[in-house]
Amino acid sequence: MSYPVNTLKQQDANSPGASPIPQNLPPSSPVPSASATPVATTSGACTAPSSNANPSSSGMSVSSNIISPSTTSTRKATPIPASDVNRYKRGRAIPQTKDRVLIEPGNKVFEEYALLLRLDYRELTTPSKPPSSRWKPLAHPEGALYYYDSTCRIYTDADLSKPSTLSAIEAFADKLYNDARTDPNIDITSKTELVVEDIDENTCGYYFVEQDTRCIFWLERFDAESLFDNIRRVRNMGHIKYAIEAQYWTHCELFPYENRVTPAVLEELKQMIMHAAAVTITSVTSVAPFDRDELEKMLSLVTEIEGSSGKGTLEGQFTHTRCVVARFMSEFIVKAKFFNFCGQPGARLDSDQTIYFKDHDHQSLLFIIASLLLFGAPRTHQKDLKKIWVDRIINRVLWNQFIGKLNDEWTGLALSATVILNANVAFLAIPSVQDTAKLLSYLSVICSIAVVLLVLLLSFFGTEALAITYSLPYGLLMWALLSFAAGFGDLIFGTESQWIRGAVGFAASLVVCFVALVAQIGKHQISAADEESTI
Repeated sequence: MSYPVNTLKQQDANSPGASPIPQNLPPSSPVPSASATPVATTSGACTAPSSNANPSSSGMSVSSNIISPSTTSTRKATPIPASDVNRYKRGRAIPQTKDRVLIEPGNKVFEEYALLLRLDYRELTTPSKPPSSRWKPLAHPEGALYYYDSTCRIYTDADLSKPSTLSAIEAFADKLYNDARTDPNIDITSKTELVVEDIDENTCGYYFVEQDTRCIFWLERFDAESLFDNIRRVRNMGHIKYAIEAQYWTHCELFPYENRVTPAVLEELKQMIMHAAAVTITSVTSVAPFDRDELEKMLSLVTEIEGSSGKGTLEGQFTHTRCVVARFMSEFIVKAKFFNFCGQPGARLDSDQTIYFKDHDHQSLLFIIASLLLFGAPRTHQKDLKKIWVDRIINRVLWNQFIGKLNDEWTGLALSATVILNANVAFLAIPSVQDTAKLLSYLSVICSIAVVLLVLLLSFFGTEALAITYSLPYGLLMWALLSFAAGFGDLIFGTESQWIRGAVGFAASLVVCFVALVAQIGKHQISAADEESTI
């Protein structure tokens, strides 16, 4: 049976509905001069500054660059950092549909704006058209769709397929450029970029980007506390520049269409990785934000990118390597430089070095009691935690090492607890066991079961609570062992002959002396190691 259907027409590869995947274009599209004919849009026109303008100059003519929008923006402008581009939490859903698609014979073009055949095969749905000839749809390597206006150098994650959103974003962007070019304190160069974030129906976030200085800026005062990630006492502009540069590289990762990775950037990143790798080899208190294995993998990737850069890897149509370099740069700038007050008088040089205050080692009464009940284990764990959580910043590398050590320790404790549990079961099967011995054995069983449960259910808290919580498996295992030993002793000393009681008592005394001797030797070795690490 045949159905009357319309034919799917092939789209011109150069039409506005072309593929959202970037084609093989130069990394920076040619920018028309200030006297060029404006590009018509739904909201007006936008003319970029002359490409011959000095990027570092601040005295630019604005008379010929004024935009005359036909639609006035009603949205409130909110300055945001690049990290506030809410790409990963938008919650957009793919609409449900029962439509079916038929591919016509000979069709070779499969573009973003394809036509869908309705289920009854009698008519096509309304064609989905490109939002505007002004905007180029692009696909991020992770899959996100974003739009780029090459004339005005504007990026946005907004859903421009909606006419209301399209007109609002264009009017808002044009107004921002008008305000920027009429403000004598704002320098708009041929490399300046603008990012517009669609926050809600009444508000748009924005920030401008300058490539030459690796920074983002705004048209109004911006509260920089949101850039500091709870890092306190940030006041020096030489320090704040690292937070700003990290935002710049975040922007480069979010919108990698234009190539901003130069050979100098690659060399800088390679030098930082090699230095961090060398420090992690020679120091146990390195401030490097990655461990040795991670740094080796990063160095291998960067070396591969550097080796293939001569083949046009960074300049080509694929943007994956640009995202890789931008992410690595952001991680190093923030975690290795900004967090550690690089270039400041009180820069952090060791991972366990505090730059805010000296810890007076005050311990609460609860912690002291818990340490006594849990055989000193909380003190040991708290000492490790203080090296990991310095100035309220967790060192990820040390934290992973600490958790790995704890997991190994808990595995051993759980195994020991099951052994003691089996021993208690066998012990309770002895007919001559007295009531006191039974009670102690029951306590040992309870502690053994608690050890196994805690190993499975341990959760995270913070500082003293962490130290106490992490010490519970060890402490309860010790109580299980002591309870079993006490019950066994009650059985021996309550029912056996005097000769057996003496022999067992002598052996137990020797064991206690050996254990105390080993504990004392271990304590001195740990103290010596701590003294060496502080030199």
